[in-house]
Amino acid sequence: MDRRNYYKIGELSKLYNIGVDSIRYYEEAGLLNPKRDANNNYRLYSLDDIRKLTMIRELLSLNFSLEQIKAFDDHRTIKNSIGLLEKELNIIDKSIEKLVQTKNSIQNRLSNIQNALTKTEFLDQIRILHLSKRNCVMISDTNLPDDYVDYAVSQYIKNHHQGIHTIGACDCYTLDVENSNPKSNLLRTKNVFFYSPNPMYESNYTLPAGDYLSVIYSGSYDNTKQWVKRMFLYAKEHSLKSISDPIEFGYINEYETADEMENIIEVQMQIEPL
Repeated sequence: MDRRNYYKIGELSKLYNIGVDSIRYYEEAGLLNPKRDANNNYRLYSLDDIRKLTMIRELLSLNFSLEQIKAFDDHRTIKNSIGLLEKELNIIDKSIEKLVQTKNSIQNRLSNIQNALTKTEFLDQIRILHLSKRNCVMISDTNLPDDYVDYAVSQYIKNHHQGIHTIGACDCYTLDVENSNPKSNLLRTKNVFFYSPNPMYESNYTLPAGDYLSVIYSGSYDNTKQWVKRMFLYAKEHSLKSISDPIEFGYINEYETADEMENIIEVQMQIEPL
């Protein structure tokens, strides 16, 4: 054996800037086949082992597994080389697509929060808005205690295989004024749904176009009940009648902030002239 064509493990470790344990691991995986020095039993790596280490380093950088690298090295042909790279390219394309979807979701939710912050310009003002049809996702068409909303969202996602995000999304409640407990600070709800001005979900519920009374406030949800009373009074004073239950929109709430005073809530009620 010509020792000039063989290298010790320490020399390869320095050459490739990798630990000797990694080199031994590649040997255990069957990728390297060092000989043993007859005098001291040291591992001796050939020029072919160096070729393999170069290949291993390159393919690992492309996210190939050691199993894939071993299979490729055992059956190296042009056809297999092209097939291996095309397969990995397809995996990368799918990863890029998923990253783009994630990026779009984050941008959309960030935009929703930023848009909600602009609504503070109209705090504590009852206004009449003409709104277009809005597509939403109905999570539960029954009354749910607040503590069960997250469970209902998770159950919906599981059953319908589409993501409904909480941070940066608007959770909404149709309010059951007539059947609410008069001694409670909160109004009973009829349903729970989610709304986004830039939806990335498949809609199953629609808020109709029309004229709506609207008020935006910050702070505790306890304020909704008083604002609903004022909205009914406003409608009466302006010869309007309610044609829908009030709806509560939680643009910013406990999902985005632990400070209740940073909440931004809107209450809407569809109306028409008497």
